[in-house]
Amino acid sequence: MQKTIEKNVIIIGTGIHLGRPVRVNIKPAPTNHGIVFKRLDVDHNNSLIEANFKNILSGELCTSLVNKDGISVKTVEHLLAAFSGLGISNALVEIDNEEIPILDGSSMKFVKALIKAGICEQDESLNFCSVKKSIKVVNKNSWVKFEPADNLILTVCIDYPNTCIGKQNFSLMISKDSFQRELCDNRTFCLKKDIKDMRSRGFALGGSLDNAIVVDGYRVKNPNGLRRKDEFVRHKMLDALGDLALSGLPLLGHYMSFCAGHKLNNQLLIKLFSNHSNYEILVPNNLDSDKFVDHNLCSSSQNYRAVI
Repeated sequence: MQKTIEKNVIIIGTGIHLGRPVRVNIKPAPTNHGIVFKRLDVDHNNSLIEANFKNILSGELCTSLVNKDGISVKTVEHLLAAFSGLGISNALVEIDNEEIPILDGSSMKFVKALIKAGICEQDESLNFCSVKKSIKVVNKNSWVKFEPADNLILTVCIDYPNTCIGKQNFSLMISKDSFQRELCDNRTFCLKKDIKDMRSRGFALGGSLDNAIVVDGYRVKNPNGLRRKDEFVRHKMLDALGDLALSGLPLLGHYMSFCAGHKLNNQLLIKLFSNHSNYEILVPNNLDSDKFVDHNLCSSSQNYRAVI
């Protein structure tokens, strides 16, 4: 079934790239509303931005969205990962600046706030998007791909030679429990040698050791170190989950990546939906059945029928 939150959630923080203070008010929304952002700081008739791959503006260092009138919102991936991981399909996200706050650099604080507000089922079933073909996007040595699967599975590999990160692999079947247990608290990271360049280009202006892991060669600069030995690759998976939420429907498929980022994730979604033969929309066979796949409960697509 579709889900929303029971009451408003207020979150205050700073954007990691623009470095500006921001207040977010996440509100319950009706069925079939989806996740929609609303800019409160712009004087424009159309300040709504739908969380959909069709609205992707940029994938450089973060995922940004823009509506047809040029109103944008930046760094949406961690909040979208929280919605996706908790199975929240409908919410209105009011924001008084251009960028979602970074908080601790993960999705953990979003998750805790949403759970505290309460998550409620709505009286309409939830459709799924099932990957039907192998699809791949390559950029030099980096790549992302989808393979058909009955659940949402993510497999991520990263390689940062000559650093304490090194080569890391992680694979996870996504469920509400696995998301909270294994994924939501893994923080964003950067290499110390890249910070000056990023800031010269208007990125990481709000970054600090409080909201990002900073790697200096074979050392982690953060006083408290890592939350997990493989926190780096797990964060890349968290980013991917947030990016894939822009599909507009929960996905059934196996996502795999090597040294990929937001831009390739976004291109993969665009390629997936560029041809109807790549996917099909699944709806429940029996609206009264208790056997339906919940957004984040691993299950088989056999309880669904294809409509596309």
